[in-house]
Amino acid sequence: MATGTSNSPKQPIDTYTRLAHLLHTTAPDSEALLDRVYEELLARESRAYAAGWSDALTEARRAGHPRRP
Repeated sequence: MATGTSNSPKQPIDTYTRLAHLLHTTAPDSEALLDRVYEELLARESRAYAAGWSDALTEARRAGHPRRP
């Protein structure tokens, strides 16, 4: 199963709009469609995870918590 995300969009797109687009585009077969949806979800999950860590670090710095060595 493909896991690359190099063809994911650079601009934010509403999740429902993006998934609708993926589902309505012609895929060679069902496995290719599942690969596309999986790649999109993986890319979004990765961005959300990174954003969560960034938010947590920013909040910790604001609160004055010391960093771990």
